[in-house]
Amino acid sequence: MPASTLALTVTALERVLCDLGRVERLQDLGTNGPLLASAGADSLFHCLFGRDSIRMAMDLLSDFPAVTRSTLLALAQLQGVTHIPRGEEEPGRILHEFRAPDDPHAVQLSALGWDFPYFGAVDTTPQWINLLGAYCARFGTSFLDEPLTDRSWRAITVRDSLLAALVWIVRRMDDPIGGGYLWVRRAMPHGIPNQVWEDSLDSHCHADGSLFDFTRPYAPIAVQGYAYDALLTGANLLERAPGALAFDPEWLRRRAAHLQTLVLEDCWQADLGTFAQAMTVESDGQLKPARVVASSAGHLLASGILDGSAATNHRKRLVARVVEPDLVAGAGIRTKSTAAPRFRPGAYHNGSVWPMDTGVIADGLRRHGEFRAANDLDRRTLAACQRSGGFPEFFRGDADGSVAVNTQTVDAIVDGVPNRLEQPPQIEQGWTATRVWRILRVQGALPAALGTTMASTVYTKKSEVRSQISE
Repeated sequence: MPASTLALTVTALERVLCDLGRVERLQDLGTNGPLLASAGADSLFHCLFGRDSIRMAMDLLSDFPAVTRSTLLALAQLQGVTHIPRGEEEPGRILHEFRAPDDPHAVQLSALGWDFPYFGAVDTTPQWINLLGAYCARFGTSFLDEPLTDRSWRAITVRDSLLAALVWIVRRMDDPIGGGYLWVRRAMPHGIPNQVWEDSLDSHCHADGSLFDFTRPYAPIAVQGYAYDALLTGANLLERAPGALAFDPEWLRRRAAHLQTLVLEDCWQADLGTFAQAMTVESDGQLKPARVVASSAGHLLASGILDGSAATNHRKRLVARVVEPDLVAGAGIRTKSTAAPRFRPGAYHNGSVWPMDTGVIADGLRRHGEFRAANDLDRRTLAACQRSGGFPEFFRGDADGSVAVNTQTVDAIVDGVPNRLEQPPQIEQGWTATRVWRILRVQGALPAALGTTMASTVYTKKSEVRSQISE
């Protein structure tokens, strides 16, 4: 990337990040709380989303630890404390979405039966623990003693929030209806059916194209990797800074090992060279794999769940599978293979390319020494954002390898109900911007962090900036 283009990219990044953080200067990121999901006050997602804020904080941890700190504390303060089905609140659960009462979208959703905070996400709780682990690994476990006030106005500490989050995960995994997995089942008919980042109505289906029965639980594959890491992270934190132990760290490690065994034995689809997108619990209580080739399985590469000799074959084959042509598009990794039953290049989660999703897979490839493949994905993300002139939520996954974004909305009646097949992306999505920042950091094209903040003026190196990420 030429130095002049890089300078423009970094300038745009600074503008978007400041908007997301509601600050005037980049060095002040985190002082006004977590980053919002999308830039621009007129954006539908210019508010706090749990998983988005966690991902963004992970991307920025090296340069803006204040963002991570404020994200961990804000989500802990809003953590579930009781059972409220309208908002899917449960004790220990980390929220999906928070909106002010006068937010027009909140008013509309409240009329449909939602409460805010809304907790309909299964991945935010383990990912909050994993973010906490990453922060404590850099800055020490004394943060666990940080005081805060929860939603019941109780004086607690971050350690208390950690224990509550672990209890939520373990209770759900130990519920016999879920087969030992961290599972999804919405509490009310109006709730989000797919409570993961691919949260559109038709994002999960079986090989024949049939949607899941949302009255029954299912276990998304990527979430099992997050949960595995969270159990080990929780064990390590409690061992290093025990306080009042509610869990035996070794028990948490054994629980994680059991989950790994389940995933390797039940979810692996040898003929597809990947893991099932999810395991559904059928009416007879049996588990059924959703045999659809999806990007979500690639998230396991960024987890520790594929470490060790027992996972060697699965890991090697998955590494090869995620970079095959049916998944790799011009802008990165498609959410679904071009051979998937509901594939559509511009579909929200059935063929589009999300820089966040591609970035997680790139992280996983790099984690296992596949630097060339990881760097190629990073280059595709940078080139796509440069071509679009911004940081879009997602790109199209056209089979010809072109890079484009949707410009029109396509609605249709599918399976007897209205469904939005395509829609334009959010123009400046937060976790796209933070992913680009992280890529440029890996590339060595950004200045080093100054203490715990970034200098207020972002600059490019006077020396020649590399046009390719070194392989």
